[in-house]
Amino acid sequence: MTFTQDESDRLENGAGEIQLQQPSYRFDPPKSIYELRRTPIPARFMGVLDHAALRNMPYKIFLNPSVTEVLCTTTAEALAMGKFVIIPKHVSNEFFFQFTNCLLYESIEECVEKIQWALENEPSALTEEEAHIFTWDAATDRMIQASIITKREAKERSEKGYDKADSRMAKLHSEGGKKSDLIRKTFFRQANTEDRSKMDKVLT
Repeated sequence: MTFTQDESDRLENGAGEIQLQQPSYRFDPPKSIYELRRTPIPARFMGVLDHAALRNMPYKIFLNPSVTEVLCTTTAEALAMGKFVIIPKHVSNEFFFQFTNCLLYESIEECVEKIQWALENEPSALTEEEAHIFTWDAATDRMIQASIITKREAKERSEKGYDKADSRMAKLHSEGGKKSDLIRKTFFRQANTEDRSKMDKVLT
């Protein structure tokens, strides 16, 4: 496992000397558990912690440079807790663009500017509309909107037999939760008749 500088950053100037542009690095992940143990990832993991415990901590900025997660849960949690979130202006982050405390950047330099601005300012309180976006009601509305199809699409699915497969899958999920512990075992790893009342409280 190594961190190597991208060769494209090494350019010759007019005098034939090597100049380094803004450096970028490539991460080569470990190829085996043995290699990982010998050269561990240079990062410190803080362990599991309920995000609610962070609400009153003196941190106000959440920086997430990822462009691969799409609707990242940690970004949503930071916004819901009234923090600044600094994220790339990228299609994977479009959902968060609507929030006042979302600070977007398109370059390293702009990212630094956003961090400096956030350090010198305080996050805005969530508006009523923004707070509603984080509720289960709003999430359910978005799910319904995303699943709506036209009459023409419904007809095509019926002709191709897709609707029957959808019905079987819906029945599996609905009846499976009522008559067996399949779903509970899948998501909670353990379940029995005595624990059902306890699990029901968790699921609701």
